Amino acid sequence: MSIQRLDHFTLRTPALAATVAFYQHVIGLSPGPRPAFRFPGAWLYAGSQPVLHIAEVGDKQDQLEAYLGSRDTGSGSGCLDHVSLRGSELAATQQHLLALGQPFRERVVPEINEHQLFLQDPNGVTIELIFPCSPDDHIVGEPMPQLEIAP
Repeated sequence: MSIQRLDHFTLRTPALAATVAFYQHVIGLSPGPRPAFRFPGAWLYAGSQPVLHIAEVGDKQDQLEAYLGSRDTGSGSGCLDHVSLRGSELAATQQHLLALGQPFRERVVPEINEHQLFLQDPNGVTIELIFPCSPDDHIVGEPMPQLEIAP
């Protein structure tokens, strides 16, 4: 067996509309087809790949639990530290986040040629957006400390 890539991640949330709006308007995923499960939710896509499955907790909890099992939902990332999505067009993304008033932190990790942006979704989950770094890149969000990576 060999793992090829991340297929999708699933969020359980009482704030379905706000969560869909965040990932659609802030992150840039697109709503798409979802099987006719017996609980409310949405699937969001990156191109033709459904990368985020959202399940709404609430009224139809019994159907959700029958499908996915019981889980304490709470807020934040729990033992999951963050979800990382690789992107393109760093400057356009930074300007998009600034125009939305979306707070984000960022740093450059030259040793691995990455420019990282970190933000929080409406459920308190940390989202990392990774871009290839370039000498022309600028930090426009809240700067994070530079990391020292041992050789």
